[in-house]
Amino acid sequence: MTLRTLSTVHALHDLQRGRHTLVKHGSHGKVVDSHPNWGATTYTVEFESVPFQTAGNNPVTLNGLTTGDVDPD
Repeated sequence: MTLRTLSTVHALHDLQRGRHTLVKHGSHGKVVDSHPNWGATTYTVEFESVPFQTAGNNPVTLNGLTTGDVDPD
C-alpha cells in the first residue's frame, strides 16, 4: 500500500531513536514526503504536538518510516 502526500496517518507502535521515544503509539500525523526505493517506499511524517516532550509542544518530523510504522487514519 502506498501512502499519498498529505494523507493523515497514525503510529502503529512507539517510534524511537536510540533509547528515546519520540512518538507514542497511536499519535496522529501527516505524510509530508515519500521516497520510492527499489525495495520499498519510505515516508517523511510530521506528527502533531507531542505533549510528553520536555522541550515544548513542537511537531516531530521523522523520515525513513514505512507502512510497518504508520497506517492511514
